[in-house]
Amino acid sequence: MARIVVYLQDPEMAALHQLAQQEYRPPKAQAALIIRNELKRLGLVSISPTEREAEEDVVSEVTLGRKG
Repeated sequence: MARIVVYLQDPEMAALHQLAQQEYRPPKAQAALIIRNELKRLGLVSISPTEREAEEDVVSEVTLGRKG
């Protein structure tokens, strides 16, 4: 796994920490998820069929209130 260093201003860092806390993730994992999601949205990272199914399950649980 590669490493990068990202410099954030205080407001962005505070927002990242807040979001990470809300989603029960470490800030580094939250930042990685944000980057990956944006790369997928731009079509720069492909999504495997297994990953797509997992994402659809999560969306269904959230929108339909189902618990797996």
